[in-house]
Amino acid sequence: MSVLPSRPPVAPPLSSSLPSGGSGPLTPSSDQIVVLYVIVAMAVVIFGFWNVPVVRNLINPLKLFTIGWHELCHISAAIMSGGRILKITIDPHVGGATIVEGGSPGFVLSSGYIGSTLLGGVFVLAGWDTLVAKVMSFVLGVGLVLPLVLVRDKLTILLTLCYEGLLIGFWFVDHA
Repeated sequence: MSVLPSRPPVAPPLSSSLPSGGSGPLTPSSDQIVVLYVIVAMAVVIFGFWNVPVVRNLINPLKLFTIGWHELCHISAAIMSGGRILKITIDPHVGGATIVEGGSPGFVLSSGYIGSTLLGGVFVLAGWDTLVAKVMSFVLGVGLVLPLVLVRDKLTILLTLCYEGLLIGFWFVDHA
């Protein structure tokens, strides 16, 4: 019976490769844990408000921003693939629709979801850094104001102005 010589492991044990704090590279800091809790709380509130008849009007500006971005992604994909835009509708209670002639159907149809997912991911990543979050607040600010051109509902206009005021106010709060 022959005994094979032992050889060193391919990689060092996991415990010796960790930083001195004992946490791995994917372990969030205490500030990042707060951001994660805020993201979860906001998601629960928005999902809860999205379809409840009376309170859904409180998030109309956010719905217009979300639906508008989704439709803008469809529009961009249609133009890039040689299509022509026939009609666009955006309604905070129903959703949106972009009617396209020509273009690449698979590219145009998937672009709304892919673009919305990417923008949402950028907003989540912006939560890790104060400067990036403040830069992205400009994107949100412009995205909230643009639909006001078509809005006639006074409550939505008032809520959008309140949201804009909060965005501006948070610029002056430390770590906001």
